[in-house]
Amino acid sequence: MSTNDCREFLRKVKNADQDIRSMAISDLLSHLNSPSASLSKEDGEQYTGALIELLLDAQSYVQNLATECLGQIFKFVDKNTTLTTVTSICSRVAQRTSADGASALSVALRVMVSRVAESTEDKSFVTNLAHPIVSALSNSKELPADVNIDLFAALSEVVENVGSLLAVDGGPADAIQELLLDYSTHSNPNLVRRAFAVLGKFVVHVTGERSENALNTIFQRYQNSTKESGTAVLLGVLVAIARQRPSCIKPVVSSIIDSELKTVNDCDTDLRVASLLAFETIVRHCPELASDRSSEIYAAAIKAAKYDPSYNYEDGDDDDMVSGSDGDDLEEEFGDEFDEDIYDDHDDTAWNIRTGGVRLLGTLAKSDLLSPVDAVTKIGSALIGGFKERVDVVRVEVLTTYTAILDTVKAQLGPEPEVTLTMKVENAAADAVVQQAPQAVSALLSSMKQYPKSTETKQLAFAVLSRIVSIRHSALDSLLTGVQPVVSSALTANDSAGALQMAATSIVRTNLKLDVLEFLRVFVTRSSIPDAADEFLFEVKDGIKSNVSSQTAQVPATTFSVAGEMLVLLRLAADTGSRDVSRYISWIQDMVALAISMANTNDLQLRVSVYDFIGTVLCQFGDLVDATIVDQSLSILTTWKNGTSNVLALIHALSVALSASTHLRRERIVTAVPSILEQIDPVLRQNEVKVYTSALGIVKSLSSYGDLATPEVNERIMLGVIGIIEKSPTSPPVVALQALASVCAQVSEGYIKQTASKLIRLLSVASVHDKPGSGALEQVYEAIGKSFPSIVEQWSSEILSTWKQSYEAFDKQRSAKNNDAILAQFPTSALANAAKSLLALFVGHYKAVGEVWSDGFLSGLLYAAPKSTTEVALTCLALRVLGYAAASGLLVQDQKMATQLYSFIELSNDDVRNEAAFALGSYVGYCSDLLPALFDNATASTGIGATSKMQAIKAALDLALATKRDVSIAEAMWTQITTYVQASEKPVSDVIAQILAIFVIAFPEVYIPQLASCIASSTTTPAKVSFITAFRTMLADKHFNSQCDAQVKLVLPIVLASISDADINVRRLTLLALYTLIQAKLELVEDVIPSIQPALFQQTVIDERVVREISMGPFKRKIDDGLEMRKVAYMCVQLLIRHMLPIVDGAALVDCVVRGIPDDPEVRAIVQHMVMETASTFPSNYVARLDDIGKSIKEVRDVKVHKAAVKQEVDKKEDSIKVAVSIAAKLQPLAKQAEADGGLFATMIADMNNPSNENLYQYYKACTESPSAAK
Repeated sequence: MSTNDCREFLRKVKNADQDIRSMAISDLLSHLNSPSASLSKEDGEQYTGALIELLLDAQSYVQNLATECLGQIFKFVDKNTTLTTVTSICSRVAQRTSADGASALSVALRVMVSRVAESTEDKSFVTNLAHPIVSALSNSKELPADVNIDLFAALSEVVENVGSLLAVDGGPADAIQELLLDYSTHSNPNLVRRAFAVLGKFVVHVTGERSENALNTIFQRYQNSTKESGTAVLLGVLVAIARQRPSCIKPVVSSIIDSELKTVNDCDTDLRVASLLAFETIVRHCPELASDRSSEIYAAAIKAAKYDPSYNYEDGDDDDMVSGSDGDDLEEEFGDEFDEDIYDDHDDTAWNIRTGGVRLLGTLAKSDLLSPVDAVTKIGSALIGGFKERVDVVRVEVLTTYTAILDTVKAQLGPEPEVTLTMKVENAAADAVVQQAPQAVSALLSSMKQYPKSTETKQLAFAVLSRIVSIRHSALDSLLTGVQPVVSSALTANDSAGALQMAATSIVRTNLKLDVLEFLRVFVTRSSIPDAADEFLFEVKDGIKSNVSSQTAQVPATTFSVAGEMLVLLRLAADTGSRDVSRYISWIQDMVALAISMANTNDLQLRVSVYDFIGTVLCQFGDLVDATIVDQSLSILTTWKNGTSNVLALIHALSVALSASTHLRRERIVTAVPSILEQIDPVLRQNEVKVYTSALGIVKSLSSYGDLATPEVNERIMLGVIGIIEKSPTSPPVVALQALASVCAQVSEGYIKQTASKLIRLLSVASVHDKPGSGALEQVYEAIGKSFPSIVEQWSSEILSTWKQSYEAFDKQRSAKNNDAILAQFPTSALANAAKSLLALFVGHYKAVGEVWSDGFLSGLLYAAPKSTTEVALTCLALRVLGYAAASGLLVQDQKMATQLYSFIELSNDDVRNEAAFALGSYVGYCSDLLPALFDNATASTGIGATSKMQAIKAALDLALATKRDVSIAEAMWTQITTYVQASEKPVSDVIAQILAIFVIAFPEVYIPQLASCIASSTTTPAKVSFITAFRTMLADKHFNSQCDAQVKLVLPIVLASISDADINVRRLTLLALYTLIQAKLELVEDVIPSIQPALFQQTVIDERVVREISMGPFKRKIDDGLEMRKVAYMCVQLLIRHMLPIVDGAALVDCVVRGIPDDPEVRAIVQHMVMETASTFPSNYVARLDDIGKSIKEVRDVKVHKAAVKQEVDKKEDSIKVAVSIAAKLQPLAKQAEADGGLFATMIADMNNPSNENLYQYYKACTESPSAAK
């Protein structure tokens, strides 16, 4: 907007006509909300000034528009204008002597501050907004409460968004705290409540001593409160703190529990609601502190859940609900007429208490305070009694909580029952659910009958039923006669009915039907159909069919999906002979006829479900339904049209129909193959990846029928597959290679020879570049070797040639004298794929000729003493093939083979030696009785092959332990290796640590405790170094899992005790392990940190015993061998600050800072960050050591640089001074607040403020003027 627009605005808003004023503000608001909005500085100031005046307009509509403009305009004006605006509004509020105009001002302030605090990136600026708000609150106590409530809301936004900055650099934290405490004794209870709410946020967001003081104040007021209403407010504040920052509330949790348990059952006011919420929060966030009183908390929850003084529940006789009900009655229950409320509960507090009790029970059930079995038997049983709760809100809470308990039991169930003790406990919980099922079902059915118009109750009832069945499929089998009428009634109810015919009613009914269908989906996900289940499914099948024609979204599609899964179950029962499903055939044919009639629907979701259902019918009942239906179904699935999404859906459904388990008659598939392949041929030439990838899956499925298609069709399909591979020859789609393996066996040898050159080229490239792991390339090569043995030699030559080219390119790059040599990387993937392809080719070949696999084809590739690049390349390839063959069990135990591999491992070429190590390791890993001898040989070797033999042991154990899970060899080898390490007085190979890590990852319960024991009992430094390195290697292993977590947590006190070891290298390695744990596995280490914290801080002390002096010509230089260890110690402390600040010892931390300032530059940089992050948290600790900090800073400043120093040394000195100055600048506000005007720190600050100290002065000025410069 231009300046003229601004002038026009100012003119219009002074007009006496309120419509003109409001139009002017509306135009401004529209501009502010437009993407291209902008304002000049001068215009922004004038607009904001005018908007403030408009807040006092006589018309509320004008006031509201002005408020909204102020909530937007801060985005277009500078920070000074924003601050001036906030200050002006606050001043005007404070100056009002009555409510006249104050409310509009306070609302505008709340809106503006809220949006500024949330969206402004410069959080330090937001702290400035607190000053005028505090001032306004201090001077507006006599104004109406709603004005002050708005002011508190604005202050709350500031505290919540920038609380950590309020106590920094002379921030307003003290003023805020003082103000809030002042208001805490106000005569207006609403203002007291608001003041304490903000004070609670102050505790959460303003860390350090102020936070602790505020918490102590709230807690003391809570303890001393004599009024229930006041106690409820204070308890609510403590609960809010506990939810956001549970660590700070832990010291007072026990007292809160004691206090509330004394009164929770004796009151029926909001205090009881607050007490229940407090217990819920404590159990959720601090369960360990509630464990001793859990039974009392449980009793309080039970009593609260049943609290209803104005009503007595009559259980009645519900047995008839399980055994059966009158169908007409149930039909009425699921009708759509509107009833008047049966009960009218005017006592909000009573149902709030019941809701609080139910929620507390749910939290107890999810905690570790109760076992899963107790959660079901105790809490579950109590909740079932509340299924008939008369208040909808409470009933929903009861049902939701019971559902959550069932979800917990389901989540804990393992796939294999009763494998471990934990599994037994979890299955005991499942057994408890099954035993409870009759009681639960009876209560559910009774509740649905008692409250027939509560759709939410019905939905949740079916959710409960679904979960019971998902826990144990047979759990409801004996109760189905009672459940079936309810299911049938829900399925056959009209989508929209009743006198009002409301759209909302239809939506509710649809949701209910979806819940019923979900229950059925879970019910049919089972492996057998007992009599009761069979009868149940037969009775509800027509209800399922009726929903196919529903006009409501999702219902027909979901119905076909459920029906498809039901077909799978029925066929399984038929195939196992447990059930005659012939009586379902007519229903199946009706369903598929409906599906066929809807195959062209415009609803894509429904169309996809229809296709999938048709595919399932063909797969499961293609041999039992009428031939006409089969023909019509195949016709639909093999006519690919109507766009990509439709073709994809059709291909997927056809894949289902033609899957390996299909019951579609072979002769029918045979007649369909030509038309299917005709459809596939053009699809394979499309560029849509999803489409041709799906089509390739069909090619795989038809591989066993391909011999029935014409040769021309198969050749065209193969050509299409080759075309897909050509699109990405270095990384062809896995499914394309799998399809090629399927189809190449169906073409003639003549065609293979015609396309051989192209195929060889493509597959050779793929075998070098494709990522290993899929096995698809091996499938292709095995299929070629098996189908066309006469051309195997030609193919193997191409593989060898391509690999040689790849290796020669690497060797040339490695031998270069420029940067290429640095970038050279061994072609690992190329070697792996070439070796696997070559092995697969000859595996197929030997199968084709009927011979046992032999390594004879490698004899020409193994050179006893390879010299040329080609000889090395071929030898490496042959050794890798032998390694894969050995790992697959193709190599028999042969002393000649072992001798040959040992000879290769002694060669001078590194590449050959590495491959020989892999081959020997794979061979020995499969023949694991050779492992002890290999280890003895390796440890006795001193020549060039010693390390490679260790690598061979690593490969062998990786195969024997991680893959084959050989427990017997593990025990023997662990003893042999650890005995060797313990006896060694010299450092052992680093590979030993990697080998030990294989044991602990493969069998964590056995070997992590043993590894910890080895660390503790080692008597030599080399042994301890090896064991701790193995521990670190384990932490970094990609297979480190939850079982490892549990064992590591148990042994950490033993392992981390080495932080205080006499050897500096042991200490460094232990600290590195600690650093990894804090960074990646904090939950494992948090319990042990308090006990090792003193030892950790001790490692930041310079150990003069490891500082040595060396002579460099005429100069002497000190070498600190402990520096690397100290760096790691400081890094660990920094992580503790960031992740576990509440438990950090402030005094020890500041000692660490004092030591670190004059230390090495890298240490000093870490210390700088530590000070920036903790100055506001430990102000008293820093103030107490200011002179020592000043001394350390002076020591850095006074370091002299030699006159002949190079630029790098000078820059290093300047950087050190900058860091020291930034630390001083950060701590100076603390010194000022503490009035620490004397001492060395004050002297250093004075020096920095002295312009004559040019560089020092400039650095300090930069830090103080821009807080970010100090960071």
